[in-house]
Amino acid sequence: MSKTEIPPKGYKAFNISQPHIDHLGPGFYKKEDDDQLVLGFYVREEHLNGYGSAHGGMLMAVADFTLATSAMRKSDQPVTTVSFHSEFISPAPLGSLLEVRAKVTKKGKTLAFSKGNIKVGDEVILNFGGVLKIL
Repeated sequence: MSKTEIPPKGYKAFNISQPHIDHLGPGFYKKEDDDQLVLGFYVREEHLNGYGSAHGGMLMAVADFTLATSAMRKSDQPVTTVSFHSEFISPAPLGSLLEVRAKVTKKGKTLAFSKGNIKVGDEVILNFGGVLKIL
């Protein structure tokens, strides 16, 4: 598999507009039947930790990016992360397709609350959530 191969299951390539995330890409996206946005990233060699699985910092970076994307999805207002939490559940080996989902659970005038997960296949490998400041 090349690092630019578009994943199956309806994914499309997208251009990432943030340099720190660009290093983790290419990124992919799809919309599920319930209008849920799913972002996809392949685990590449440069993402690995010393145990041969995706480094936790890489997983948190794509989770945080998805968290912010979920809060900005239906508006043009930029956001910034106020707080972020995660629970690591299982490793993601080299070549895995990370499927990242996040949904806003509450949105006010200045704050948005969102939660999500990263899956490899049907297995959740990371749960995450956070608070975002609407700028």
